[in-house]
Amino acid sequence: MSVRNVKPLVKAGLLTPLLGLGFPAGAETEVQGNNDDVMVVTASAIEQRLKSAPASISVITAEDLEKDVGKSATDLADVLERVAGVTKAIGTDVSSGVQIRGMPASYTLLLVDGKRIGSSNGLKSTQQNYFDDINWIPLESIERIEVVRGPMSSLYGSDAMGGVVNIITKKNGKKWSGALTVGTRQPEESSRGDTTTYTGSIGGPLGYGFDLRLNGSWNKRDADRTDTGSLRWGSGREGKKVYSYGAELGWDINDNHRISVSTLQGTEQGIQGSTNDGELVGLRGVSRLERENYSVDYRGLFDIGSAKLAAYENKYKNSASNVPIVSNGVAVGSEDTKLWGKEKIIEGDFNLPFEFILPHSLTIGGQWKKEELNNPRSIGSNPDASSTYGSHYGSTISKGIFVEDQINLLDELTLTLGVRRDFTDYGNNTTPRAYLAWEATEYLTLKGGYSEGFKAPTIRQASLGFIEESKGAGCNGYADYTGGGCYTVGNSNLKAEKSENWEIGALFDYEGWGAGLTFFDSRFKDKISSSPIGYIPGDTSGRYWLERVNLDSARTQGVEGSLTVPIISEPVAPWLNKLSLTNTFTRMIKAEDSQGVMLVTTPKLATYSSLDWQVNDDISASFTAQYYGKMLGLNSKADQASRGSTATARIRNSYFIYGLSGQFKATKNLKFNAGIDNLFDKDPVTDNPSGSASSGNNYYIPGRTFYASMTASF
Repeated sequence: MSVRNVKPLVKAGLLTPLLGLGFPAGAETEVQGNNDDVMVVTASAIEQRLKSAPASISVITAEDLEKDVGKSATDLADVLERVAGVTKAIGTDVSSGVQIRGMPASYTLLLVDGKRIGSSNGLKSTQQNYFDDINWIPLESIERIEVVRGPMSSLYGSDAMGGVVNIITKKNGKKWSGALTVGTRQPEESSRGDTTTYTGSIGGPLGYGFDLRLNGSWNKRDADRTDTGSLRWGSGREGKKVYSYGAELGWDINDNHRISVSTLQGTEQGIQGSTNDGELVGLRGVSRLERENYSVDYRGLFDIGSAKLAAYENKYKNSASNVPIVSNGVAVGSEDTKLWGKEKIIEGDFNLPFEFILPHSLTIGGQWKKEELNNPRSIGSNPDASSTYGSHYGSTISKGIFVEDQINLLDELTLTLGVRRDFTDYGNNTTPRAYLAWEATEYLTLKGGYSEGFKAPTIRQASLGFIEESKGAGCNGYADYTGGGCYTVGNSNLKAEKSENWEIGALFDYEGWGAGLTFFDSRFKDKISSSPIGYIPGDTSGRYWLERVNLDSARTQGVEGSLTVPIISEPVAPWLNKLSLTNTFTRMIKAEDSQGVMLVTTPKLATYSSLDWQVNDDISASFTAQYYGKMLGLNSKADQASRGSTATARIRNSYFIYGLSGQFKATKNLKFNAGIDNLFDKDPVTDNPSGSASSGNNYYIPGRTFYASMTASF
């Protein structure tokens, strides 16, 4: 029995820990009908069934991604926000990430097969500009995506304070297989840039216990050709070209031990577009982000338990060209510059199933991580060609150990207890968790628990040498600010942000019917914010200065739920095999900081509905509706208003976005997909006559867009 085919060992309690950090099951998982067979690996240190997992967790399958490949191939965030509790995080430069339960994207830990993929956030040039960290994995390589809503610091440490997104990649079978998808997106508005996508994967056995998988993708979005509106930062979007490729070589040493080595390389190249604010684009220059990942993994199965060990490195390099050098507000030249960051991680754990009064599954693990950041353009442009502020290099080392025990109190009642201790340069943190899952009946599961989370300051936040620039939107409202923009400087005395969290929920699953309802309450303290220093005498930049401090607190409280209705579950006509309705919703009861200011781009109510029609075995169609409730726009002045300014909050009113898509399976190995995003061409900007500068309509919502794709497989 090999570690790649150890299903019988589930009953012995030895399989599940083997998959704890993303060592997927041998076959693809589909969340359809009865969820008893759906296994997940992200909610705890061991693999277990979805409905009894000790967390609020959802699964997006490869089938879900393929059904709407026109979106998922270009931006996974568009698909992830269909999960209850998840919304898309928007950057002013139209980069994206995901927010979980109202917390910013930086509070969501991103994993691939259980390993951190790092973040390019430290390489940005301004407070508004950042890259996509979620769209590096070729679509054809993804088996499923697991989304945990709520803190998982007791298992993963810092960065998992809001939740976890774990992309599980496909594994090789006994035969070679592969697929290639070609797609395009065409906005109806001719001034908007088109998108072209190629993504593919191939893998299989090499013999003598070895197997190989290769993957790659190429994605280009053309820059917008003209400015189309008066969004605060201009709505003429920069384009980008993203390509990546990867390989994994595995070796089954014997039936119980496996080693694999892998790499993922990628590049994101900016394509400058038109904008009203040419100066802002000029300050950033045209950026080229390069990403490298190298990994070695070991999985082992022993008589008494199982072990896993991983060592890997993530590197990011941002090359910015033609960035101006400014002296006394005047450009005196330009230069090319390189910013880089990297992290080295060693982590592992050992799982020991045993029985002492009650059955236990005990996991003990640890992690060592070193992070480095070098950002000579941390202030966007030199305030004065003859002076700089501080250094631009920083590093930190952190260590963590954790213990988790799953105790079967009864056959249907499981208690998960966990605690992690992290040792960082910014203090030590202990994060406990207790979670109870009760399968009350065959169809009803009740679960809930308490957990604590923490997020250590980033190198950028905690180093005096790293300074972020705002041209004014982030400065307005301070009593003594008179103009000229501002700089925000790091602070070496920062503490980790912390949270206390409760949740309770119920899941119902019966013959295709499904429903879920979860109430959550999270309280955050020591949130890192900015405090004014003021104008510094003799500073030739003329900028207003702010400092990073542990100032704010916040609270998020809400209800999230889902409902699946099998309207027609058996064929009733040649053109009607099945018809089903799927709904998710998130209602934020509270999503505000200590001063009552709403959290940015977090709608009070968000819903997603999909009516899925299976015409026959080869043809299907879907009609979708997404509702975004009232929310606070980007760079809102509301926080400054709470400090006594007369500035008004930038509120974006509620709106719907509809979509239509269809799939056609021409042959066993050839599929077509086509659809329309934003079917009725909704544009929130036109709904607010006051203009974007004083409203929440200050970031881009794509108009009506047509897309199509073709997938060939073998």
